[in-house]
Amino acid sequence: MPSRSKILSTLALSMALLMPASLHAENSFIDRRGKTITFAKPPERVVTIVRSAPIIYRAVDEKADNIASMNKDSLTRYFSKGIYSELLPEMAKIDISAAQEGFVPNVEAILAQKPDAVIQWNHDEKLIEPLERVGLTVVGWQCCTEQDRLDYIRLTGYMSGRNDRAQAMLQAQSDTLKALGDKVAKLDKSALPSVLHIDKVADQIQVIANGSQDLSLSGVTNPAADGTGEWWRTVDFEQLLVWNPDIIVIPAYAADLNPKDFFDNPILAGLKAVKEKRVYKQPVFARTPDAPEIFLTSEWLAAVAHGTEYAPDFKKQILDTYALIYGAKLTEAQLKSVLESENNAPANKYVEIFG
Repeated sequence: MPSRSKILSTLALSMALLMPASLHAENSFIDRRGKTITFAKPPERVVTIVRSAPIIYRAVDEKADNIASMNKDSLTRYFSKGIYSELLPEMAKIDISAAQEGFVPNVEAILAQKPDAVIQWNHDEKLIEPLERVGLTVVGWQCCTEQDRLDYIRLTGYMSGRNDRAQAMLQAQSDTLKALGDKVAKLDKSALPSVLHIDKVADQIQVIANGSQDLSLSGVTNPAADGTGEWWRTVDFEQLLVWNPDIIVIPAYAADLNPKDFFDNPILAGLKAVKEKRVYKQPVFARTPDAPEIFLTSEWLAAVAHGTEYAPDFKKQILDTYALIYGAKLTEAQLKSVLESENNAPANKYVEIFG
């Protein structure tokens, strides 16, 4: 059953959509703690401690001008190299004193930025209390379900006064997943391929057992799922043989692991996915599970599992999505980089499906 805070948040978000534009001079909404947040006008100086929040805020607000400071990890993970550093070079110039390690706020440094609002996780009151104690306005974000990710975009739309942008992004995701769902619904549920996400291969193998991505959207199953809620699970090779997945996916963040590492490993040669060369590296748009373009991952996986008809004109869709979200025009080289085309070249039918 939905929690009271979720129900209140949903009602508040729905009501905000129905309000005429003239009423948005003073904007009130409910954050993921169930706390009412009110801004007389969109904040002009926002501090983000959630690592992915700068990406989302930049996307919705269409500019980085109002992001006063962010988590140092945001720069290290997303803006020092890779596609975001190329498309959004302005993000690397943002102050990174808000948090130096994890999500513990540097209150003194944040106060020096004179922020109108701070975006912080709400799973631990100790992460928020020091900020509110000194009078800062904190917008709490909750982790880490599909609904939570939609709320990151919605909340940012209300904060920034760009609900139009937020709704356009959410509509793009909704339309894509609706079309994909119509196709997946026709699949034989008793014969769905099994997909195992593996991010470390050594003496022990680390798999994503209970990740936040809804794999059913792609018409696949996860043999490692055990309902414990634990994200990762470490297993031995014997367990891997028991699962013997049809497909292996390497998460985008596993920078040092590629399909070739599986194909060249004699210990893994007996696995069905390896024998059939159905080991794939996730595209760059899955680098952070909270990015506004993450919905493309479901369509990509469906195409890998079931064929190109599950992601028709996928390259054009990527181009259109990045243009919508970031105002960016990807080059052909950047498109191939996003798709991990080089690393996936040895994988079965990857070039055939994605070019």
